[in-house]
Amino acid sequence: MDIRKALIIHSSGKRGEHERTMKEVRSALKGRKVKSVFVEKGEEKPIHVKGADIVISIGGDGTFIEAAQLIEDDTPILGVNSDPSTSEGAHAMATRHDFRKKLDLVLDGDFSMEKWTRLRPILGKRKLPLSLNEIFVGAEHLFNTSRYAITFHDRTEDQKSSGVLVATGCGSTAWYASAGGRPFSKMAHEGRFIVREPYCGHLVCGRIVQGIFKDGESISIGSKMIDGIVVVDSAKAFPFPKKSVVRIEISGKPLHVIVF
Repeated sequence: MDIRKALIIHSSGKRGEHERTMKEVRSALKGRKVKSVFVEKGEEKPIHVKGADIVISIGGDGTFIEAAQLIEDDTPILGVNSDPSTSEGAHAMATRHDFRKKLDLVLDGDFSMEKWTRLRPILGKRKLPLSLNEIFVGAEHLFNTSRYAITFHDRTEDQKSSGVLVATGCGSTAWYASAGGRPFSKMAHEGRFIVREPYCGHLVCGRIVQGIFKDGESISIGSKMIDGIVVVDSAKAFPFPKKSVVRIEISGKPLHVIVF
């Protein structure tokens, strides 16, 4: 693979193993004459992926997810776990100890490319960032009841619950699994949802509590809350007031992930 320019998104740690990983990545890229642009995670200035041959995340899974949200095309991404002693690094394929070797494999074309399915949430007419893990729809404060109308496969019902989780295969082993969902493949062209703690009373009793949607299908949720939110990948929250509608579908833009 021809890599002339790399965009590196990194977390803000400045000491210990993270700092050593940063130095190793800089040195390895410089030694292979790859022009590199380093940007700290969470910086407020615009970050442009266009022109980069590869995106490299240095940090944990949160850094990988933030880097992934910058990519709307087929630019590949490589995750580097900067400190395995403090981060699970479920999405990472390299560490400080093997980054040079992995970089050489990429340059030699000796790697595989997986296409991880992402979700596209559309709030009203606004397209929200692509989701690699999951989307939460519900009350801003989890101790408040989430009130909404859910539409799935031409059926609509009013519900009260602790909110709705809509997950990809990539996110199916995290929050979704903790809520009772079953893990599925990162490359499956489908999304799955689960209603958290559905309430059943005389006036409202949730029946549409889980489901699977594929390409061309979607799930819609209409807010009946003052304090509703839509949260993408546990990172970016968007107001979801009364009468707002969010529709979630399979994105035609999967994330291209370098694996070995």
